Amino acid sequence: MALEFLAALFGPRLKLPADQVTRPNAAAKKAAAPHAAAIQATLDKISGLPGIADMKETKRLPRGFTPLFKELLHAVDAYHDALRGPMGLTDAKRPGEPGGCNACFTAPVGVSAIEALNIYRVARPWKDFGEVVRALVELAQEQYKDVQAGATGKDAEKVRFGGKAVQNGRLTFAKKLHACPLLDASTQRCRVWNDRPITCRMQHPISPPEHSLPSHEGFPKSVRSKNLRLPVRAQVTLTQLDKRMGLELSPFLYASVPQIAQITEGQQLAEAGEAPVRMQQDGSVARPANRNVAHAKKFQKDKKKKSRKK
Repeated sequence: MALEFLAALFGPRLKLPADQVTRPNAAAKKAAAPHAAAIQATLDKISGLPGIADMKETKRLPRGFTPLFKELLHAVDAYHDALRGPMGLTDAKRPGEPGGCNACFTAPVGVSAIEALNIYRVARPWKDFGEVVRALVELAQEQYKDVQAGATGKDAEKVRFGGKAVQNGRLTFAKKLHACPLLDASTQRCRVWNDRPITCRMQHPISPPEHSLPSHEGFPKSVRSKNLRLPVRAQVTLTQLDKRMGLELSPFLYASVPQIAQITEGQQLAEAGEAPVRMQQDGSVARPANRNVAHAKKFQKDKKKKSRKK
């Protein structure tokens, strides 16, 4: 037991590309400082929204959540843009865009609750949303099995997030080459590109693209990635917000989105004060009626009036 503990504590760790630690230089930190402050200010606003801690009961986002979350992502992108220049990463291809999609075979991990909630809200109106959720569920279950296979404790359900079982399980899962269900294979672009997780936004592989494919013989050691993590204070605020919301969502994106579907009973996640979203029998969101098409009732009425005049 003691030897296993020492091996887990001091033994070699298999790090996936997203786990590599990158420390911005002084010039990059200075350039990004205003944007770091904007990230924190927006997170504080989201944390202060009335009803943010009551979502488990209300099953509704607080009023004003969506514009504030868009503001947060805008600040995160500005923060990364400010870091990329001084760190020579302006030409790096990121996960979810053409040239960087080999990284989309590694499931995003470390996704906060507010990110998962926003992605669910964005993706719920898709016509194929049911198929996407089924794919996420299947992959989440497979990923958990790969993690639990390496668990050495008495309870395989309880594994330390940063432990070897999780690391090795993630690597085993990545090597199976399951593309992220949110990736559009035809365009090689993430379908939630503007709303993708921060863990995807931060990655900037600088090794040849083929090295990022988990089937590459040198993966993951051959991959060099500059990961532009959020400032520590912002990371702490996100963690505290997760606990305060009490939704107990998985930090694995593939599991958290289906969990939200379960909490909302498959309905659209509305903000407080928003009108209910109409759902069709097949589970898709009903589209607003287009009253300017030729067969619309108002045009039919006009035709009847004209025929009577004749």
